[in-house]
Amino acid sequence: MKRRVWAAAVPVAVGVVVWLTPSSVDVAMITAIHPDGTVEWVEGEYRQAEENNSAVHPLSPAPHRSKLAPDAVFRTAQGCGQPTEIDVGWQGLGGVPCTREEFLALSSPPYAPQLTFNRAGEITEVAGRYHP
Repeated sequence: MKRRVWAAAVPVAVGVVVWLTPSSVDVAMITAIHPDGTVEWVEGEYRQAEENNSAVHPLSPAPHRSKLAPDAVFRTAQGCGQPTEIDVGWQGLGGVPCTREEFLALSSPPYAPQLTFNRAGEITEVAGRYHP
């Protein structure tokens, strides 16, 4: 005689945390940098362009708002002050460090930066790309 065993999967709430903020955004467009450390940005994508071969275009009209983490790191291809050198690594990401004060004082944001976030949704790294 065969016995059949039936089992049922019952969902149980165990305190699930939903992660809504991505851990990084590969291509972003910074639309505003505020003195209090708030950054407004949208996700972007590269598109073919006649000048400089590519341009970044926004993927959504509404910007995200993220605070800079207290220990955030800033790197661009030519620095945040007077351009002194060009340091470009993998994927064109800049390697010249900037201070928080230099970053917040920028008149134009870094080109197509990669943004990295911590669990609180704060930006921990801004890595701008080289663009001639």
